[in-house]
Amino acid sequence: MTDQRQIFLHGPLGRRQFREVLGGLMAGLLLRPEPIWLVSPWLSDFPVLDNCSGQWDALEPGWGNREVGFNEVLARAVNGGCRLRIVTRDDVHSRRFVQQLSGRLVADQDFCYQYSDQVHTKGLLTKNCFLKGSMNYTWSGTNRNDEHVMLTNNPQIISEALLEFEDYYRFEACS
Repeated sequence: MTDQRQIFLHGPLGRRQFREVLGGLMAGLLLRPEPIWLVSPWLSDFPVLDNCSGQWDALEPGWGNREVGFNEVLARAVNGGCRLRIVTRDDVHSRRFVQQLSGRLVADQDFCYQYSDQVHTKGLLTKNCFLKGSMNYTWSGTNRNDEHVMLTNNPQIISEALLEFEDYYRFEACS
């Protein structure tokens, strides 16, 4: 069994593959919550789940028959028990993404974020997978730019990344 999959987002097929991979990953987190790290210099919302036919209604009936954005899916994950740590740059789009996400959370959720002008790492990390590469988690990154991402479930790579993120991105207090 392979422990890695790479996706090139330079055309419609790669973009569709990425959406399916990220959508499946997020659906899994809604069903089985676990801690999430989202590290991306820039953040903005983009469609991640196609619920036009209602196939994701079991995860969140309130979504209705439409495309569901990354921000909404992340909020649902956090409200469902996932701990979320975000590291991004302090720019207008990333700040808006974080504010919209915060506004969707119910009280007392385990959500922290920090702004860093030095961050250039890009990835979504859980204890079971790491989706990493050149892509920022933005509309342009997922829909327009020529990007490359790698999904791995290799335990050693995941453990090393978790240790690195926890050591380098220290969260003193949550907002």
